[in-house]
Amino acid sequence: MSSPAPTVLPPGSPLKGRVVLLTGAGRGLGLLTAQTLLDQGAAVVANHRSPSDGLDRLVDKHKDRLRLVPGDVATDETAALLAAEARRFGRLDVLIHNAAITRDQPLVRMSIEDWDEVQRVNLRGAFLTTKYAVKTMMRARYGRIIYISSITALTGNAGQAAYSSSKAGLHGLAMTVSQEYASYNIRTTTVAPGILDTGLGAAVAGPQRRRMTDRSLLGIGEAGQTAETIAFLASPAADYINATVIRTDGGMRY
Repeated sequence: MSSPAPTVLPPGSPLKGRVVLLTGAGRGLGLLTAQTLLDQGAAVVANHRSPSDGLDRLVDKHKDRLRLVPGDVATDETAALLAAEARRFGRLDVLIHNAAITRDQPLVRMSIEDWDEVQRVNLRGAFLTTKYAVKTMMRARYGRIIYISSITALTGNAGQAAYSSSKAGLHGLAMTVSQEYASYNIRTTTVAPGILDTGLGAAVAGPQRRRMTDRSLLGIGEAGQTAETIAFLASPAADYINATVIRTDGGMRY
């Protein structure tokens, strides 16, 4: 069987030539982001923990620019493998840490195991992928790291003590990484979405979801628009954006 023809990109594809490592790419916002990055010309190393029909379909369409790396992003082995797979493309321009889980409970009912697992995936996973990505970016003296947080990191949310804390931790991590590696031309950005129409946002229980939606000036957000924002931040056009939080929450009532 002959190999598939390389994808023909339209002129002016903003991410053409860029190599992006994306965690949590199997579904929801992560899958939409993978599709957007590919549509805009990037080569993507996509991490996923569970089987993903959506990623399989993208591989069929973009065999030359998409490589899948299954595994638990909070393990040293998977984080190292992701960076190594990106280097097979010859470079690593952008890391997008999107992998996250929730274990929502009122704090007094939350088990230690649930608390620890949320921190392990959401924050330890970010630490490990950043550690290996930065080593590669330092050699190239260029890199962008985009952490996908949540508006709950800034506002809190009843029943989400573990999740909100882990996402707030990403903000501190991003600010520190930007200061430690600015001399290597490595930049960080944190994206804080509000309630979205897919992924973890869509899984929020009905009453809580209504409360969150009522607080948003523009209601439920379209995850595809946040994916477009993430893709812009991965592009050369965003090279002077650094050490800041981009809120994609539609504005909030207080």
